[in-house]
Amino acid sequence: MEITCPRCESTFSVEAKALQQHHYQVKCGVCQHVFQVNPDDETSAAGTHLGQRLGRYLLLLIIFLLILALIGQILWSTGVYSYAANSAPIRRAMIQSANTLGTQISWPGPNKEMRIVDSHVTALDNHLAEITGKMENLAGHVQAYPVIQVTLSNVYGAPIAHLQFTPKEYLAKPEESISGFLSHTPVQFSIKSPKLIAAAGYQVTLLSQP
Repeated sequence: MEITCPRCESTFSVEAKALQQHHYQVKCGVCQHVFQVNPDDETSAAGTHLGQRLGRYLLLLIIFLLILALIGQILWSTGVYSYAANSAPIRRAMIQSANTLGTQISWPGPNKEMRIVDSHVTALDNHLAEITGKMENLAGHVQAYPVIQVTLSNVYGAPIAHLQFTPKEYLAKPEESISGFLSHTPVQFSIKSPKLIAAAGYQVTLLSQP
């Protein structure tokens, strides 16, 4: 129990059992003042002090959480999280957290730091074609998968059609489109569509944001 001297306002701790043995009479160790302690008042004061301490701890916790939220917002707005996502464990944890919250991670980009590694055109039945190949993210961070544009041209090199395909259309596992385009890790793509007809020429382009 905490006791406060009414004369010098010094505060010190005394065991409740010791107070009972001395009939709640206390001598201040600082000013030597002898005074009577009301156990009910001291219990109330102790409760007040405890409440004040808990209030301070709660305030510190709120401030700490606000700082964490601010740091998270800064990391999110600057895209720093996409660099950390190059680590497979961190990336998995981010995706699992997003799934738990029922949302998806908004990866930055895609920017111009990506390329087609190779591509092949295979003729199919019914005058259709299939384009397969690999693309690579050259940026130092995870970014969004790009839209692939295929330009068909005639024998004179003039374009006759522009077709666009989303990640869910060209990835082997469409659900991987939300996982982000990993840095320096070639990814296979396969484009097959009734619109992708046989043509004299094909140009495959990765579309980036301005």
